[in-house]
Amino acid sequence: MSLLRRALPAALLAMGLASPVLAQSTDPSFRLNNRTQAVINEVYVSSSNDGGWGSDRLGANVLSPGQSLTIRLPNGQCVNDIKVVYANGRSQEWMRQNTCQLTDINIQ
Repeated sequence: MSLLRRALPAALLAMGLASPVLAQSTDPSFRLNNRTQAVINEVYVSSSNDGGWGSDRLGANVLSPGQSLTIRLPNGQCVNDIKVVYANGRSQEWMRQNTCQLTDINIQ
């Protein structure tokens, strides 16, 4: 079991999704860091149990390269789906992310 606990953070880092700082709580809030060279026009985060994406968390704003956005979620809503839409229309999705186990998600 301890091998799994050490392997999971390493696997997340290898995928570029999590920073080295891991949270140990039921707080699913996290910081989304745009580490790409592209502007992100839309960000969606919803519980993996929901059938839809909900509203765009950026609204009229964008997330430029190097910028971060703090995503606040209800306490205990740990398993979430994340979707970003870039300025060129391309989108990227990450499903069933346990955001209670991390503090940052780096989009790379």
